[in-house]
Amino acid sequence: MTIAPRIRLRFGPKLFLSHFLAVLFVSGSIGTFFYFNAIESLMQSLRSRLQNSAALLSQSIDARELETIRTAADIESALYTTTLEKLRRSRRANPDIAFLFIMRKEADRVAFVIDSDETENQAMPGREYPEPPDLLQTGFHVPSVDDKPYRDEWGVFLSGYAPLRHGEGRYLVGIDMRADEVDNKLAQLRLTGWVSLLASLLLALLFALYLSRGLTTRINTLIRRCQQVALGCFNETIEMRTYDEFDDLIEAFNTMGEELERTRRKADDAMVEVRDARDHLEVRVRERTQELETALEKVQVLSGLLPICCSCKKIRNDEGYWQQVEQFVSMHTGARFSHGLCPECAAKMYSDILLQREKAPNQR
Repeated sequence: MTIAPRIRLRFGPKLFLSHFLAVLFVSGSIGTFFYFNAIESLMQSLRSRLQNSAALLSQSIDARELETIRTAADIESALYTTTLEKLRRSRRANPDIAFLFIMRKEADRVAFVIDSDETENQAMPGREYPEPPDLLQTGFHVPSVDDKPYRDEWGVFLSGYAPLRHGEGRYLVGIDMRADEVDNKLAQLRLTGWVSLLASLLLALLFALYLSRGLTTRINTLIRRCQQVALGCFNETIEMRTYDEFDDLIEAFNTMGEELERTRRKADDAMVEVRDARDHLEVRVRERTQELETALEKVQVLSGLLPICCSCKKIRNDEGYWQQVEQFVSMHTGARFSHGLCPECAAKMYSDILLQREKAPNQR
């Protein structure tokens, strides 16, 4: 027992969905790969810029000159003022940079030396930086950059660090890039990614629609041709060029229709010949039947009781006329008669002539 499916999805939607999902999967996979690769490249680029900027700036400051800056009272010194102005000029030259600062490490304690912040939240010399991240600790020895944005009391930043010249692992310069700047760049990248995804969706939609409509149009054409063949229309041809395997299938359909039409014409001709032979046979049968009936009537006439004259031997026919025996039999049988004399009749009628002929040889 065959159970019909509850949902019958036609070939066109199936083909559309399969191509759409295939193109979407391929383009989405490629787009996702490039999106995450672009994010990674952006983060790598930002980290590289921070690290290079910090390393370049660190070479312009001599750590030995900063030994005298220890407390908030030292902000009035010319060295502090000159170095702070240098940091602020560098920050203003790059709008992506939020803060520049110099730190000193003594034992396990990390403290600010100079902070470029121009607000009331500026860190004074000697102020301790609580819980410094590991990458900041590494920056006292080699250039380093945070691998992700880091939060402190001044906000969320992505920071780069580099040891100062002649710092001997005790001084570093740091550069803070606000996370919102990073987010803005990532947002632009995400926007580009979404636009690319929408373009991929549109491309997948158009491509799948083009392929599914093209194939379903060809299939529907062949279905209609099959229906025409089923209805007995064999002489129609499909005028379509697809330049693929469908051309071979269409040619096969056209050849099939021509062969069926040729076969039908032969069958029609054979049926005409059969009908003519049947009609001719019927005529022959009727003629033969008529002949047999006529012969039977004649036989019946001859086999019945025939009134015959006892003197002249004429026969009376159905109309009441008397006919010679020869005429009557000829009419009813088609026989022909020739006349002669039997020996007995010849003796009765010509006995004297016969006797003379018999005597003549004896006299000689």
